[in-house]
Amino acid sequence: MSIHRYSSWGRTKGPKKLNEELPLDKQGASAVTPVAVAALNNQLSGSAAGTNGYATQNQKYLHLQIENNGTDDTLELYGYNYAFNSWAKFYLPLGISLDGSGADTSVVNDAYIETKWTTISGSFMVTVPINGVDRVAFVHDGTLNDMVVRAACSTI
Repeated sequence: MSIHRYSSWGRTKGPKKLNEELPLDKQGASAVTPVAVAALNNQLSGSAAGTNGYATQNQKYLHLQIENNGTDDTLELYGYNYAFNSWAKFYLPLGISLDGSGADTSVVNDAYIETKWTTISGSFMVTVPINGVDRVAFVHDGTLNDMVVRAACSTI
């Protein structure tokens, strides 16, 4: 009797059983280089790692794994759209509606929060909806110590 092996690692309509076997073609880790905000290059012509950010190919989600052994580091996410030709801090909606059906906010800024991680100690993963942003950059606060940031993108 043959053993069924899952070959689809993409979208499915129904729930998929979790498989404890690793795929044979496991992808290697993709570490990115955080930079100081002043090093981001609006012309995308920087020669140092991380200064041009990283192309997302208009994916929907950014998957991050952040590892650090200290609590004095900060990491921020910046976004770049080719239509604007410049970098800006990336903000996420809090799910607050301004029409009164959610929390009471008086200005739009109250409905968004910076993608900023502080007091990083240990290892964690997070998925950030980037909804087609052309490029992302990882900005540190001036120190990196032992921080490692790995990133990948997906459409689902």
